[in-house]
Amino acid sequence: MKQHTTHLQRLAAASLLAIAATSGAHAANVTLFGDRTAFLTAIGAAPVVTQDFESFADGTNMAGVDILPGVTVSTNLANLKVFQGSGDKELFATTRDFPEAEYHIHVGGLYKSIGFDIDAFNPATPGPGFLDFYFADGDTTYQGIPVLPLNATENDPLFQGVISDTVITKIIWREGPEIGGINCCEETTLDNFVAVQAVPEPSTTLMLLAGLGMVALPTVRRRMGLKR
Repeated sequence: MKQHTTHLQRLAAASLLAIAATSGAHAANVTLFGDRTAFLTAIGAAPVVTQDFESFADGTNMAGVDILPGVTVSTNLANLKVFQGSGDKELFATTRDFPEAEYHIHVGGLYKSIGFDIDAFNPATPGPGFLDFYFADGDTTYQGIPVLPLNATENDPLFQGVISDTVITKIIWREGPEIGGINCCEETTLDNFVAVQAVPEPSTTLMLLAGLGMVALPTVRRRMGLKR
């Protein structure tokens, strides 16, 4: 009986490995957007989740907090908080006398489309900043993408969006270099996130259920044997 159980468990493991293999079998097909209207048009009627930080109090610590379901942000600076700017509230890495800020957007949910605003560039920032996009299939094509400031401000933000046929796992934004090489003061902020949560492929769902069922089958048989 033990040998038969082990065989079933191996088959279940094989089916789960097949899911992983098929999900990463091709490079991501990616479209990048620098315009929010074009991004929303491409999404079409798909239901979206959004975050503009207006529901958070000024100064709220956002480390480890879901800004969208399954999405968190971290930074290389000391703090990550909600900042009340001259207009809207934004996600801000501090302190401002540190080197260039990095924002690591950890996309834990099943998202294939996500966009956000980059705010509060100092117009004199030398630039460029850089964006890295990471995908579940390991594609590294869309990393180190230069983004020039274009005098972006709170009132005229720089939108960045991505739509992929593969799940997005992380996005990194590295702001432009400090003015004159000093550690102050053009750190950027993030705002107005919008994303479409992906739905698992039917074939993947069926394979997953089959694998889980095979794992559970020995337990069911043992219970039936006990009842006999």
